[in-house]
Amino acid sequence: MDGLDHLLKLLAIVKSDGLDAAISRDVHYGGDIPNVTFQTYKEPLRSLRHSLEESKFCMTALNIIKARLSKKIRSLQQRSAPFVLEDGIQRVPDEILAHIFEAGHQTSEHSEFALPVSHVSHRFREVSLRTPVLWTRLSSEHPKDQTEAYLTRSGQMDLQVTLSNHPGEQFRSSLQLIGLHSERWSRLLLRMNPEDQGIIEEVGLTHFPRLRSIFHRLNIKPTGLQWHMPLLSQFDGYCSQFPRNVTFPFLSQLTSTALCFSDYGPFDMTSLAHVLYRMSNLRNLSLEFQTFEAVDNDLNFALETPKPQSVHIDSLKITFRNSVAADLVIALYDILEYLTTSQLDICVMTHGNLLNFLKDAGIFNHTSTMRLQFGHPCSLWLAINLIRGYCKSLRSLRIEKSYFNAVAYIPRHWPDIPNLRLLQFYDCIMQEANVEPMARALLRCEDLQSLEFISCLKLSEEYLLNLRDIVGERLTWSL
Repeated sequence: MDGLDHLLKLLAIVKSDGLDAAISRDVHYGGDIPNVTFQTYKEPLRSLRHSLEESKFCMTALNIIKARLSKKIRSLQQRSAPFVLEDGIQRVPDEILAHIFEAGHQTSEHSEFALPVSHVSHRFREVSLRTPVLWTRLSSEHPKDQTEAYLTRSGQMDLQVTLSNHPGEQFRSSLQLIGLHSERWSRLLLRMNPEDQGIIEEVGLTHFPRLRSIFHRLNIKPTGLQWHMPLLSQFDGYCSQFPRNVTFPFLSQLTSTALCFSDYGPFDMTSLAHVLYRMSNLRNLSLEFQTFEAVDNDLNFALETPKPQSVHIDSLKITFRNSVAADLVIALYDILEYLTTSQLDICVMTHGNLLNFLKDAGIFNHTSTMRLQFGHPCSLWLAINLIRGYCKSLRSLRIEKSYFNAVAYIPRHWPDIPNLRLLQFYDCIMQEANVEPMARALLRCEDLQSLEFISCLKLSEEYLLNLRDIVGERLTWSL
């Protein structure tokens, strides 16, 4: 191996005299360098060239050894990893292992964690069978023996029940079996056709004393969900419009609601308003609209409208996807005028003019904390300008996962945002040429305490360092 003798001499010097002495420029590590002569050079260049070539020879040998050792280390790590994992698991007490299983269960859906983990080993099976929460998710699609096993293993814990779209005798028998434990139901996922929900009442299930959460698919029938659910506080729905002129007592109990509407004809905004106005204890509201070309406002329907800004909630999230008509946005903001919120999230995941989505509406005028996301390229200047115009009480603004158009017109003068304390950009694509005028203008306002850029990959560390020299320490970043 080329350079090995020189490297051994170097290591011998390190061992005897120390590292500093070994790398001194006056120390030589061996004899002549093969195929290299320095006789034509004068001193001190001759000695310097000789020492340089010796050092390169040592480095060549070191690089070869390093590459081989790195390969060996990777191989040993791969071979030892299963044994390290096995040894670590064996050292974990059963009580801690059960907590790990519970955490895995909470991060998964249905039974996709419980069944596999119970088949890993004899010990895993024993621990999993002694962990009741793993067996609390039941489905009408499960075979009878699986349902019976889950009911036994779950002890007296709350149950999550999924009723899928399989009407018939198998569904009825499964529902009757699970229904024997209806007093333990805490979460109900109604993925079945609403037309078939009458079978639930037919088998005598109308009383759910521990039910706290419902997910509902498709429209609510006038006779649906007329059950005794004293603890129900959360309702999530997909394409789940409520019928008009029908009373649903549980609406006044709800503190959290998430509704997603997709691909209707004209959307019945009056029906949505009718339902929201009856949620007198609402704290968190999420609304999503996917692909709507028109909105239907029934002016003849008698609707008792709350006073503007008369109800305060903790959070409001509104998402627009695909193609959403501007008239729908206007109608939606109108029915939400009665709300004020501490946290407002607006996700515009659709093409269109920002003016159609960031408007002079009550929900913008009275929020203190806002999070924005734009799914398609837009003008950074326009977004900031609209926020300045409509969000009079804004203290904290986070714009995330957005792409700002590099070719959009960017003026030299930017508006400041009075009262804003924090402006944060997270995982945004933005051009350096557009950031400097914005930073200069916004940080002229003493109210703004921090302008932050987090994981904005188009912005280099060097650029941000130079910009901070200009605008001051209130500019921060984490790349």
